[in-house]
Amino acid sequence: MNSCKISCDSRLRFALDFVRDSVSLIAWRFSKRCIMGTIAFVKIAQPSLSGVGGVDGGITQPQHGSFEGGMPPSTQLVDPRDYRSFCFRGEGRANFVISAKNETTGLRIVWRFAKQRKSGLFTAKARSEVVNNYMNRLIAPFFSPQYLVAPRMVVFRIEDVHHLGKIPSLPTNLKVENFEELFQVPEKSSFFPLSSIPKNCTRISALEMIDATRIPKEIGTFFGPTITIEIKPKQGFYQKHAGFPLAHCNNCVLQIEKCSSDAFDTMYDFCPLDLYSGAIDRMRQSLEALFKNPHRNLRVFVNGDVVHSDERLLDWDQMTETVFPDGGGTIYHLIDALCCCMAGQPSINEQNFSIANHSVIAQILAGQKVDTIGIAKAHSVYAKLPLNVQLQLKERGALAKRTLNLLTETDDRALLEQYLLAATMKDCSIMASLRLVPAHAVDSASPEDTTIVTIRGVYFAVSLKVVDLDPKSAKNLVNAYERFKSGAILLAKDSSLRRPCVQMQEE
Repeated sequence: MNSCKISCDSRLRFALDFVRDSVSLIAWRFSKRCIMGTIAFVKIAQPSLSGVGGVDGGITQPQHGSFEGGMPPSTQLVDPRDYRSFCFRGEGRANFVISAKNETTGLRIVWRFAKQRKSGLFTAKARSEVVNNYMNRLIAPFFSPQYLVAPRMVVFRIEDVHHLGKIPSLPTNLKVENFEELFQVPEKSSFFPLSSIPKNCTRISALEMIDATRIPKEIGTFFGPTITIEIKPKQGFYQKHAGFPLAHCNNCVLQIEKCSSDAFDTMYDFCPLDLYSGAIDRMRQSLEALFKNPHRNLRVFVNGDVVHSDERLLDWDQMTETVFPDGGGTIYHLIDALCCCMAGQPSINEQNFSIANHSVIAQILAGQKVDTIGIAKAHSVYAKLPLNVQLQLKERGALAKRTLNLLTETDDRALLEQYLLAATMKDCSIMASLRLVPAHAVDSASPEDTTIVTIRGVYFAVSLKVVDLDPKSAKNLVNAYERFKSGAILLAKDSSLRRPCVQMQEE
């Protein structure tokens, strides 16, 4: 196991923008159907290059609801010895995500441990209840329950978390079969060193939820591996910003800045406005661009293992054989299936394709559009607020104390809070897990729980989840604004750095 160790600095290079895999977790709905998620059977048809459409009907108003069950009456103490097959799912700016399989139920879950941003280590100051409240009060009403991953708060013994903290330093996709094997991994490789634990701290909380890289086995017959695509769709609409006469969307401006700071070697051709457009040819183009150059906006898992990401690139001609080792489909089947399930359509109609109101893309976009001021105005508003209010908004849990009544308020603080709420939806991820299904299983599928999508003779079962729905604070705004300003300056100096996202009109 000693050979498995890599340094903390090396590990931290790898997953920074991911709270991957099944994280950010939302709504705990204990019913069997919610745990299943949305299962859609997708059959792939002959593609063509025509077809236009868009989100039909504008912004869907959130339905005021909450998670069933809420916070459990008592928080369960988890013993990792009751689990096996431990592996690292990823890390983001605020979390580490570790996956394990329950010995008794066979269910694969993930634990999401809070991360201290400055040190990059696990922190004992987890705010799991704050995150849970935020999801319940402000996020859940924007989404249909089937798109949400249900969390519950659990606690661990300090010593157990110290050993689990060794998992992020192990090689990608390595699985540790038994918890006791971690005792043999060097102590200094833990991302939760015993020296960092506060006095009298004996327990640490975390959020537990199902692993979104594994499709539930409710439907009888699958074949081939489970394919999971994690996509960060980013902001799906164009905003004008005073002082920045740009023909580029927020994401493209920020990506230009990242390329200039050596975060990435080359700029990708992905633009979120294409993905959200509802025009099937533009959606295909955007997804193909992400597959070819993911940056940190796409990862591909096969049976829970990362096979393609910004740190682990596959050549384009390797995609099909890696994802469909038995020849059941192609990368183009997969891209069309993703277009269908994200757009909420039963099939690809090349002449009449659009994004349905009930679709995951439409619901994410509705949440994003509660921001009516944009990043530049938000920064300006924040700078003019009293210092005590600025400090309050820098707290990660500030929004968790609010309700959706803030959407009806128009004072400066409320406008800024609306921006921060929308920022969660602008930085979320979609986890789409797919498995091939034989035709006879599709014919016997329950109409209530499945949708048949026809596209070229290949059927998939699809489970969709929205994750990475963490609360944002004014700290996020300040950092993002500085990066946005730098990207805008670069584009002002050389507009050829990036194709325009929109056609600018003279005023």
